[in-house]
Amino acid sequence: MLILHSRLAQARKRATDWRQALEVALGPLHSTGYTRAGYCQGVIDNTLEWGPYYIVAPGVALPHARPEQGAKANGIAVTTLEEPVYFGHEDCDPVWLLFALCATDASAHLATIQRISALLADEDLLAQLREARTDTHLLSLLNACEHQEE
Repeated sequence: MLILHSRLAQARKRATDWRQALEVALGPLHSTGYTRAGYCQGVIDNTLEWGPYYIVAPGVALPHARPEQGAKANGIAVTTLEEPVYFGHEDCDPVWLLFALCATDASAHLATIQRISALLADEDLLAQLREARTDTHLLSLLNACEHQEE
């Protein structure tokens, strides 16, 4: 299952720039105990050094840092933005959907990315996620697609 806690789904959040979008998207991972303080700053620092390496498709980001940058447990939080923001990715900006990840090891990280990739292939689901107005609706959409694949 991708989302374990209801506080890890956030619909229609506001951010003025990519840094704030990362803070909003990664915040639930910290507040629910998946990451240590500083994990979000690790993603920001990595972005400043390597660019937005976690932009995976038009409008979609998978922000994450290395396990040693503060991952305490494997987790994922999903955030949609009210207004998309620019991360500086030539082909995929602006971003409206963020799957914030933390993983304690490479195999967990790859398994999570594979699950997300399967979700991203479903254009109907993406349209529904974009239209979700509440955290509860966003969570129910993700849980429904999880149960279809079991």
